[in-house]
Amino acid sequence: MRIVHRIAFRPNWWIAAALLVAAGWWGRPLLSGASFEHGFFGLFWYTMLALATAIWAVPAEQGWDGEALYRRWRLLGLLTLLEHRHAPGEFSRIVLEREAHAFRRDSVWLVFEGGQRFVFGHWRAGAANLAWAEALARQLSAATGLPFAEPGAEAG
Repeated sequence: MRIVHRIAFRPNWWIAAALLVAAGWWGRPLLSGASFEHGFFGLFWYTMLALATAIWAVPAEQGWDGEALYRRWRLLGLLTLLEHRHAPGEFSRIVLEREAHAFRRDSVWLVFEGGQRFVFGHWRAGAANLAWAEALARQLSAATGLPFAEPGAEAG
């Protein structure tokens, strides 16, 4: 059984691409100025856009391929550039961790714990996302044989 959690090709990934294009379009006047300040700020603006585009263009995906957990970084979500694999024996359990935020919705993290930690997924902690994260944790528990620590079973 294969289980994959990826960010590429989701609506927010495409929205981020549109925002990068819009930011590039918005910064065009910085390139046309003759002053040093225009050139400096234009160079800074487009350097930051290039960095953001590089980060956007190499999204990570986490998955279970029937033998090991993996994290892959893929160019445009298609071509694997780097992969890290972990045997399920490296972990002792699967947990859902809720992270409280003061100014926005809480987050929930699906984490494999043991000698090291492996974050499988991250979502905003709405009711639908909590149900989705719990169902995915149960599915991963059944696939890997690791116990799933029920939410709220222990504090911390």
